Amino acid sequence: MPEPTEMEIDSEVVHEAVMHDSSVLPEDEEDIEDLLDLVDNAKVESNDTIALLKQVTESPKTGPKATQTKERAVYDLTRAFCKQKNYSEVVAFLEASSFFRSVNKAKCAKVVRQVLDIVCGLAPEEYDMQREICEKVVLWCRREKRTFLRQRVEAKLAGILFHQNVFAEALLLIDELLGELKKIDDKQLLVETHLMECKIHFGLRNVPKAKSALTASRTAANAIYVAPNLQSEIDTMSGTIQTEEGDYNTAHSYFLEAFEQLDQMNEKPQATKSLKYMMLCRILDSLTKTLKLSAKGAIGVDKTGAASGLDISNLVTSKQAVKYAGRDLEAMQSIAKAASDRSLRGFEKVLAEYDAELQSDLLIKHHLKILQEQLLESNLIRIMEPYSCVELTHIASLMDLPLPQVERKLSQMILDGKFQGILDQGKGQLIIYEEGEKDKAMEKGLEVLEHMDEVVTTLFERSKALRTLML
Repeated sequence: MPEPTEMEIDSEVVHEAVMHDSSVLPEDEEDIEDLLDLVDNAKVESNDTIALLKQVTESPKTGPKATQTKERAVYDLTRAFCKQKNYSEVVAFLEASSFFRSVNKAKCAKVVRQVLDIVCGLAPEEYDMQREICEKVVLWCRREKRTFLRQRVEAKLAGILFHQNVFAEALLLIDELLGELKKIDDKQLLVETHLMECKIHFGLRNVPKAKSALTASRTAANAIYVAPNLQSEIDTMSGTIQTEEGDYNTAHSYFLEAFEQLDQMNEKPQATKSLKYMMLCRILDSLTKTLKLSAKGAIGVDKTGAASGLDISNLVTSKQAVKYAGRDLEAMQSIAKAASDRSLRGFEKVLAEYDAELQSDLLIKHHLKILQEQLLESNLIRIMEPYSCVELTHIASLMDLPLPQVERKLSQMILDGKFQGILDQGKGQLIIYEEGEKDKAMEKGLEVLEHMDEVVTTLFERSKALRTLML
């Protein structure tokens, strides 16, 4: 049997109040013409909008229709405050209005959450203001002992802190909230909170903990119905984690699931982001097979020197390209073209031209930085291949890069074992050694010495034990 929704609970509570309170008129006999006139006048008279809407919310009428009208007036009043950028008045109104004391707790929680959604929707970039309002609402909830509402506002506050990149404070808040939620077993909020915990850990580059939090979120989601927008967020984070682990095919399938759900809901900005992630996975997967690159930056360069295996023709379907055409898709297609040409200069040109589209997203920015380093190493090795000794100035001129940057990168590659060689900085040359066969006799000799060391250590321990028994 499905659980009743919040609106059903509200209607039942109102119905019981009507039956038990003789002062409340039946719905057919309820007169709210004066309230409706005030709402209509508020829409016409822009100068007195706030005053008129406050009259509606403070009306003593308590019938079902009056409550519904007051609720609508609260939302209109919130929009009016936001239009004037007078956000502090929103909290003052929530604390002082008699409307929130006259309705039941379920209705109050619904209205306050909707007010917060309106404020965040009308000022999406004002994170400092959103944080201040949420903190004040949390304090009000603690005073009024509104635990159910406080937990949801704290979950929203954690999301705001995440967007502000205040990860440590957000994680502390999440940990406290999870402890409370596990006691009451609120599955819906557990799903959302674990998902936010996953995002925070990923922002801290702690992929193992992010994966653990995502698993907890998916486990809680299996027990309840999850809305499509929340399911798309879970799929997006699943794809993100798989991308970090280098499993690009699985990541692409997750992003595709998220994209299809967002596309059906006509959430174009979020769907475009998922489509960009899908294209990123295609690019990285093709480069992994062609250049033999790894997700963590290690390189094993394709000795053929060609990237003919990189297919960028089917990054998106024609239907997707038409519906979501724009600079975002152009940026990813340009990145794919530069990567297929193994052109470092073209790659850097694309990054500069589409800076807003490529550098604003954490996942894309991180992997494009790795891809840029991989292309640099790939091109350096391709230039060095014909030589056993080459001047550093020659490499720098061919790469069109500053000499110190080339020296630093080559020394890093030597230390990482990408190739065998030394830098002769006195002569300004790079000396490259041929990779000869490994000396098997040396390897076997080292193994014998290692085993001998284990034998001697064991004999020493046994003699020590016998000496102790003799004493």
